[in-house]
Amino acid sequence: MNRTWPALIVAPLLALASISLGYALVTPACERSSAWPMHAGLLLFLALSVASTIAAWLSLQAARREFLPLVSTWSGVFFSAVIVVQWLALFIVSPCMH
Repeated sequence: MNRTWPALIVAPLLALASISLGYALVTPACERSSAWPMHAGLLLFLALSVASTIAAWLSLQAARREFLPLVSTWSGVFFSAVIVVQWLALFIVSPCMH
């Protein structure tokens, strides 16, 4: 049961933190003409979110379809997808557009 809460609580916080970090790194990325710190931050947050989702999924497999592990797994999947979409937007839209 204690492997279910990170995907339920931490994954949404990681998605929020990735947005905040992205906004904070726009100015330095434009000054240096390099967006790699933004990519690295998003990759880190995605890895942490996917790790918490995998832990929740393993808990779901052990619990045999109980409600909290199921909700936790889907929450982790959703917020991992949110981080992926943020990362895709970084590839499509340059952070230095004026």
